[in-house]
Amino acid sequence: MLVQVRTYTIKPGAMEEFVALWRDHIVPARRAHGFAVLGAWNDPEDGTFVWAVGHAAPDGWGPAEQAYYDSPERQGLPRNPADLMAGAHTKVLHPVAY
Repeated sequence: MLVQVRTYTIKPGAMEEFVALWRDHIVPARRAHGFAVLGAWNDPEDGTFVWAVGHAAPDGWGPAEQAYYDSPERQGLPRNPADLMAGAHTKVLHPVAY
């Protein structure tokens, strides 16, 4: 499984709305497309929201991600999450045998 760590800076005063959008709409839409949400954390004081999402991604992360973004579930979000963000950083990580 590939894992993507997504770190967002949420605009001041928007954390509660962002978390509700993420929990009620983004998580179900991701799950509908084979993604596993592995966890989420936030710091309401500085606006940081971090979450990890995984996918088997047999054809690579790009195609799995594109299928999600092109889906009716993603297109039908009640609000674009980017409108609530001041910044975002994403990183795809590969498993390490241990």
